[in-house]
Amino acid sequence: MGGVMDSRRWSSLVLVTLVLATLQSELPGAGAAVSLGTWRIVKENAGVSSMHAIVTPVEGSVVILDHTNSGPTNLTFPDGRCRVTTYDKILKNDCGAHSLVLDPETGALRPLMVWTDPFCSSGNIVADGSIQQTGGDFEGAKLTRSLSPDCYAVEPINKYCDWQENKVANSSTPLYLKWQRWYSTNVLLPDGRQIVFGGKNSKDTCEFTPPSATNQRARTMAFLTMTTDSLTCDTTTNPYCAVSKNGPNNWYPYAYLLPNDMIYLFANRDSIMYDYKKDVVVRNYPKIPGNPRNYPSGGSSVMLPLKWEDGYASAEVVICGGATNTSNAYALGSTSCGRMKVTDPAPEWIMEDMPIPRIMGEMVMLPDGSAIIINGAMAGFQGFKTATVPVLTPVLYSPDKALGLRFTLMKPSVIPRMYHSTANLLTDGSVMIAGSNTNQYYTFRKPANVVSKVFFPTELSVEAFLPPYNLLSLGGRPTITSVDRTVVKLGSLLQVVFNDRTSGPASADKFMFTMNSSPWSTHSYSQGQRMVTLKVSGRISSSYGVDANGTPTNFRQAALAIPRYSKILPPTYYMLWVVKNGNPSNKCTWIQITF
Repeated sequence: MGGVMDSRRWSSLVLVTLVLATLQSELPGAGAAVSLGTWRIVKENAGVSSMHAIVTPVEGSVVILDHTNSGPTNLTFPDGRCRVTTYDKILKNDCGAHSLVLDPETGALRPLMVWTDPFCSSGNIVADGSIQQTGGDFEGAKLTRSLSPDCYAVEPINKYCDWQENKVANSSTPLYLKWQRWYSTNVLLPDGRQIVFGGKNSKDTCEFTPPSATNQRARTMAFLTMTTDSLTCDTTTNPYCAVSKNGPNNWYPYAYLLPNDMIYLFANRDSIMYDYKKDVVVRNYPKIPGNPRNYPSGGSSVMLPLKWEDGYASAEVVICGGATNTSNAYALGSTSCGRMKVTDPAPEWIMEDMPIPRIMGEMVMLPDGSAIIINGAMAGFQGFKTATVPVLTPVLYSPDKALGLRFTLMKPSVIPRMYHSTANLLTDGSVMIAGSNTNQYYTFRKPANVVSKVFFPTELSVEAFLPPYNLLSLGGRPTITSVDRTVVKLGSLLQVVFNDRTSGPASADKFMFTMNSSPWSTHSYSQGQRMVTLKVSGRISSSYGVDANGTPTNFRQAALAIPRYSKILPPTYYMLWVVKNGNPSNKCTWIQITF
C-alpha cells in the first residue's frame, strides 16, 4: 500500500513540475519576462521566522512577529533577558526572541520581547502610528498588544522598547477581546478603531477593538456560520483541525472598507456588503466560480486603488488562487482569479487565469497601481507539511491591461517561501519577502518520519524583490525632495516638490500620485492594505535645469487634493509616491492623515 501511495505522490509531483516548465517556456513573451526585476538578500539569518510582518511609519523598518509556543529561536537578547512563564507550552524559561525590528536597507536588527502567544493573529497600524495587534493562540488568544512608534528604530531611545499588552483605561487589567481571535481579520474604520472578523474559536462573530460603550458585545454573524465547511476532526484533540478534509475555508476572511462606509466581506466562495454601524447585511454577492479561497485553501486578495477620477465612488476586488483539494498535499492548486466591481448595482465576477497555479501567494499593491503575486506553492493547501512544489516566480498583475494580458512573469527567487511567509511593500518600492516555516517548531533538518517532498526547513533569511521600475527611456524614477507638511488633514491640499530626469518634452510626461497604507501581512493576505490615487489641483509647475551631478533635470511642484472623507482614507500613516510614466519615485514620503 505504501508503494502505491508513493508512486501516486511522485506522479503528481512530476505532473506539477512539468506544468510549471511548460508555462515558463510556452507563454507568449515568457522567456523574456522571467528576467524582469532584481533580488537582493536583506539578511542571511534574521534569527526569527516571519509569520507576521508590517512596515513601520516614518522609520521604514519592518517588525516581524512569530509565535511564542514554538521552542527556541535563533535570536537571543543581547543583555541575556529571558521570557520566564508558567504557561508556555514548550519552554517555561525561554531565552529566544520571537519578534524583532529590522532595517531593510542595512539588515541591522533588534529583538523585541512579546510575552503571550500571537500565533496566527491579526493587526493594523492605527491613527497614532502604533501597531495594534489582536489575538493569537493559547494564553494569547483574547489579548491585544501594541508596539509604540518609539520602538520602531533599531537603536531606540529607551533601552527596553518592546511589545506591550493593552490594558483597560486607568487600570492594570488586560484589555481582553470578547472571543478568542485566531486566524481573524482586522479592518481599520473611519473613526480609528478596528473591527475584527471571525477566526477559530470566535463563535462566528465580529467585534470592535477597542470597544466603545455602545458596542461592547461581540456580534454573531450568520454569514460566517454559513461559509464554514464542515470539519472532519475533533478540535478538542487536534488543535490544528483547519488542515483536515473539507474545512473550514473561511478563516482569515478578506475584508475591505468600501467608499460608502460599508465593509466588503468575503469568506470561502461567498461575500456580502456589511453595514457595521447597523449590524445589517446590505447585499449578497454572486458566489465566485471555482475553489474556496480562504484558510486553509490559501488564496489571496487585494482591493484595487480607489481613484479620484470617479470621485472614489467605485471599488474593485481581486481574488486569486487557492487549493483545489484541502486533503491532498499533492493536488495541483488553482490558477483562477476573479475580479468584481463590488460597488456596481449588479456586479458579476470576471474570471481569468494566472500563468502558474498558486496557493499561499501574497498579493501586494505596488505604487504604480499594479500588484505583485509572490511566494507560495503549486500544490497542496495551508498548514504544517501540507503543500509541495514551491512557486519561486513572482507574477505581476496589471489591472488596466486587457483581459488575457494582465499577467507577466518576473525573475524567480531561489528560496522557497511556503506556509508562514510574508510580503511587504518597502519605502523604496521593493517588496520584502521573509519567513516560511511549515513545521510547528524551528526545524532545519528533515525528521526521519517525514516525507521528503513535504518537508521544507524553517527559513530565517530575508530578501527583497524590486520590480522593473527603472525604465530610463521613460525618464527613470522621480525623487521627492520635500512636502510642505507630513501631518495632513482630510480635505486639504498637500504641496509636493520633486524632480525627475528629462526624457523628452516635459509637457509629454504623465504623472500619477498615489498613497499606500502599510498592511499586516500574514497567511497570504495583507490586512489593511489600501491604496488611493490623488488629484492634482491646478497644474504641475515645471522648470528645467541640472542637478548636482550635472544631469538634465525637471524641477516640479504639485498641489495634491487629499480626499475629504475618512471612509476613503481612514486616519493612519500612508506612503506617498510620485509615479512618472509608470516609474514610481525612488523613495516614498510618509504622510499622517488626520481629521
